This record gives sequence, C-alpha cells and structure tokens, in this order.
Amino acid sequence: MTKMYNVTVETSGVDATEGKEWANELANVYADMAVSDVNVSGSKISFKAGMTGMDDTEAEDIKMKVDEYLVMHEAFAVKKVEVR
Repeated sequence: MTKMYNVTVETSGVDATEGKEWANELANVYADMAVSDVNVSGSKISFKAGMTGMDDTEAEDIKMKVDEYLVMHEAFAVKKVEVR
C-alpha cells in the first residue's frame, strides 16, 4: 500500500482549475507518484501524494519531488510548501 502524505502549497493566488491541473500533472511527470484529493482554495493547493510501491517513503522525499516540479513548471508564485 502506498504511504500518502498531505501536501500544501501556499501561493500568491492561483486559479482553481489551473491548480488542480498542476497537481494532477505532477503524477504524470513522476510515474511512481500517486496524487489524490486535490483541493484548491484561494491561495492554497492541497493534495495527498505518495510514491507507489515504496513503503519507506518519507515526507522529505515527497517535498523534494514537489520542489523539483515547481522549478520545472513555474505556473504560479509559491510562498511555502509543506508536507506532513
């Protein structure tokens, strides 16, 4: 079973559709990543993320992938990324 973490990306403002597409595309870019329960509210994008087939995934692993993806795909200004 994939261990899922809660991810919150605080932005300076993001369109709801764009935010959902961005989070779902994250799973397409990283084939071993699962993303679910995407929610965009005001300036926050929140979702659950995990690495499929890897029971030893830690929050830092997910944060590294999200940070890397943010550099590759600068769709909006990010204030903070939190993974729990």
